[in-house]
Amino acid sequence: MYKGESEPHTGSASLMRGIPIDILRAFVAVVEARGFTRAAEELGRTQPTISLQVKRLEELVEAPLFKKGGRFELSGVGEVCFDYGKRLLRLHDDMLDEVGGRNNPNGALRIGMPSEFASVLAPRLAQLRADAETRATFEVMVESSQALSAAFRQNALDVAFVIGAGESEPHRIEQWRGQLRWFGPASDGHAGDRPAPLVVPPQGSLIHEAATGALRAHGRKFDIVCTSSDFAVLAAAAAAGLGVMPMIEGLAAEGLRPCLDKSLPPLPEVTLLLLARSRTLALASRRWVASMVETLQSV
Repeated sequence: MYKGESEPHTGSASLMRGIPIDILRAFVAVVEARGFTRAAEELGRTQPTISLQVKRLEELVEAPLFKKGGRFELSGVGEVCFDYGKRLLRLHDDMLDEVGGRNNPNGALRIGMPSEFASVLAPRLAQLRADAETRATFEVMVESSQALSAAFRQNALDVAFVIGAGESEPHRIEQWRGQLRWFGPASDGHAGDRPAPLVVPPQGSLIHEAATGALRAHGRKFDIVCTSSDFAVLAAAAAAGLGVMPMIEGLAAEGLRPCLDKSLPPLPEVTLLLLARSRTLALASRRWVASMVETLQSV
């Protein structure tokens, strides 16, 4: 050792091995999903694999990640790993996406949007391409928000605009609120005595659950007369008088009016989430949806 060179530090921190990114991803997914099984489904792994990865992380940090007896309640070390883990995952994925974009500037740009917003956002794709400074072709997925969120987590989409629940989504760029209202034909004075005819997205969708949950909470009977994942189909059915439809205010097509049936309960707000995989796409996609969201907020 040369004179003046310091002794190497031999504390436990310097001996700790690096943490593989897949182990961090498994742990963060378990915390956000509040369960090993759901985290495994989201990551396309088996539940035993996810359990082993979380156990391995505990071995690497030499401390338990969850409190004993708690339902996925984080320990002090677990909170540190979760906080830093989310940030590391975001930087890791951003780096890969930026490198991939520079290596393949003419590759496809994979965009996801729910059918509720397709007619508004699709005409703005040219602006998105210009703002993203790419000549890429578009691969557009129009699906339910649940399917889009799953596709984004599985790295099958680069940008997604979804109706969601998730402040915990690590790739969330921005979020807004949208107010649900009832739309459809006005009913006669005896409507409260009969089940409300519903035109709704499929069971499991956030809007379906919000509408049926509000009706059940107010003791209002209902019959589902039409269900579809295609917003245009639902809007056409409601406009034709088939039933009432829960919809984000500001999205109603011409001729579809708010329902004035006072026996129907008020509906809650929903969260609109913008997800993007890189900083460049984040800036471009924010401009892509900005004017549309501003219109919804002003309704």
